[in-house]
Amino acid sequence: MATSFSEAQNPLGIVHVNGTLYCTINGGSNGPATPVFTSASVQLECQPANLVVTSSVTTNAAGRYDVTALPGNATLNAILSSCNLVVNTPLSSCNANLPSTGPLISPLQFVKTVPAGFLRVTYLIATGFQII
Repeated sequence: MATSFSEAQNPLGIVHVNGTLYCTINGGSNGPATPVFTSASVQLECQPANLVVTSSVTTNAAGRYDVTALPGNATLNAILSSCNLVVNTPLSSCNANLPSTGPLISPLQFVKTVPAGFLRVTYLIATGFQII
């Protein structure tokens, strides 16, 4: 994702949300034998929708996702209160015994903001998925 100098002026810089998605009712691990949720569509959804510029990503073979967003003029508080990480791929696609309707949705938590050259990167994590 290309970033202009003006976009980098936001104190948040680039927003980055990453983690591992598991094939469970809450997307979390139940221990070392918990299977990961591969090929799941994950995206940052905000209200209003134009709060940040982002795109959806697909979890890899290890269930990992890395979502990058440009916050425009949004503040950290606005993002934390208005955005969620959403998995729109049905859980039944990784385990037929899990629900086939309703997305997994998680609020976000701030981790840290670090300098990266002339930019800053703000790291957030999902705090816990629930099926909606």
